[in-house]
Amino acid sequence: MAPRMRLLTVLLLFVPTIQDHAVCVRHWDWSETSQTVSLMTREFGMIRCIAKGSKREKSAFSGGLEIATMGHMVAIVKPNSDLAILTAWDLVEPMYLIRQSLERFHACMFAIDLIPRLINDHDPHPYIYDALIQTLNAIASPDLGATSQGIHAQLAWYQWQLLEQTGARPELMADVYTGEELDEDAQVFGFSPTLGGLTLDPMHIADDRASAALSDTWRVRRSTVDLLRQLRSGSGMGEFAAVPEDHLVRLGGLLASYIRFVIGTDVPSSRLLYPQI
Repeated sequence: MAPRMRLLTVLLLFVPTIQDHAVCVRHWDWSETSQTVSLMTREFGMIRCIAKGSKREKSAFSGGLEIATMGHMVAIVKPNSDLAILTAWDLVEPMYLIRQSLERFHACMFAIDLIPRLINDHDPHPYIYDALIQTLNAIASPDLGATSQGIHAQLAWYQWQLLEQTGARPELMADVYTGEELDEDAQVFGFSPTLGGLTLDPMHIADDRASAALSDTWRVRRSTVDLLRQLRSGSGMGEFAAVPEDHLVRLGGLLASYIRFVIGTDVPSSRLLYPQI
């Protein structure tokens, strides 16, 4: 073997190769035959890759790379490069059903759109990965659970998991302005995105913080607060089966608005589900 080839072989031995289960959360055209993709993996977090030749008719990537598809990936992580080289993609779940319903498609796009906005590349979040998989499977489910009401319940649960796992869970049991207990007989509360939690109804604040509270605080119904507290207590999806859809839309819209505030940027896909925000 020539010295140059031996050196190349030695160098390749020290290039980390990773393999994991993954969801395709973004993709772009790189050239006429290749793509760049963002894959949310369970053990390695989000990995951006170049998939050379993925658009060829006889591509080595089985089933192709499409948004929301799930598969098993193998990639070479190159030192000093933002892009790994995707060497294998074995499609496991093509998620055909999400493309047969506009509501399901919008819900899946929103769930996926939050991932790169809330976590950094190469930052493992196994629980977030599991929550994403559970949510995509629920939305794409052919059974009766994937109704409009069921989709909104699932998205509310999912958004709460993202906030909790990224350390942005709002305070729901004490006034975030004063630290005192909240009036549990109140039918309307305030929600301060700046301080991250509940406070008094801004319409009923009479002290010198009233003007700031009115501009900074959202009014939230008691029914929405009760649902937030159910999420905080770890309630399973079964406990939301009887919740009216309009209540779940308000809950999901509040969480989506808070996430938008936390990340400091708009999430356009949220407006297709929550026109009120």
